Parts: sequence; structure tokens; C-alpha cells
Amino acid sequence: YTFKYATMDAGYDFESIYQQVRQAKAHAIIAYNRRREPEMVGFDEHFAPTCVREHPYRYDSYDPKYETLKYVRPKECESCPLAHDSLCQKVYKMKITTDLRKYTAPARGTKSWKEMFKKRSAVERVNAYLKEYFQLNNVRHRSGQKARTHLNLAVLVYNSTKLACDRINRQLQL
Repeated sequence: YTFKYATMDAGYDFESIYQQVRQAKAHAIIAYNRRREPEMVGFDEHFAPTCVREHPYRYDSYDPKYETLKYVRPKECESCPLAHDSLCQKVYKMKITTDLRKYTAPARGTKSWKEMFKKRSAVERVNAYLKEYFQLNNVRHRSGQKARTHLNLAVLVYNSTKLACDRINRQLQL
């Protein structure tokens, strides 16, 4: 089984997990857990580089061949007098291997990163619903086969209930 992205919450923010996801040739979409780390000078809260006036560079693309994130000059810097100075770069590239926890593809804070992370939230809501209303956190069977059957029946009932609700809502809207 192959996968492109592994989405997890901040409880899974450990270097070893990022390395395992990388070994599987996938990208980790994991919420960052600061752990009393000092603020990085020259970078914003999503670890994008900032210009001299502390405007964050905009994420442009990811190059899988070189494993680099490409950031381009902020829009605020177009009229800046330092734009043509050596202090302000037009393009900034960052290898994700610099720090797997901080640099992911797509880059943290981008619209695509947030959309992928929302999918994890939807799955977590379904898991919580199954645990709460179908008692999946209180399964007490002696064999794994009975527990698996219990899970499969709960998921079947959940999916059929959602399907019925969707069909009823569609008919009511007509």
C-alpha cells in the first residue's frame, strides 16, 4: 500500500515519525508542536523566510528532484528601496532535509497544506462519533475476530445512516 501524505495532529510531531514517512516516500502533514523552542530569527510562524523588513516570502512550489521548497519575494517588497540590495533575495530555496519537522511539501501555512490537514480533522470527527455513539472505545471481546466484526458492523451502520440522511436531504431540497 502506498500513500502520498500522512496527516496527523501535534501529538505525533516527532523527528522519528517524519523520518518514517520520508522513508515511505511520502510527505508528513503534521501540526507543529513548539516544545519551548525559541523563535527563529528571519523566519515567520510557518518557517517561511522573511525579508529585512520581516515580510514573509510567499511559497511558490516544491521541487521533488532536489527536495526543495521555493519561496519568492513578498509583494510588499516590490516598492521597497532595499529590493535591489544584496540583502533582499528574489528567490529563496530551502531543502526539506534541513529540518523535516519544519519544512514539509507543501509548505506549512499554505492553502494546500491547510486543505490536507482538514481531511484529517474530518476523519477524526468520524472516529470520535464511532467511539461515542457505537461504543468502540468499550469493546470487550476475547478474540480479535469478534472485535473486528463489531467494528465492521458499527462502520456499516454509520455509513448506511449517513447515506440515508444524504438521500433524504437531497429529496427535501427538490
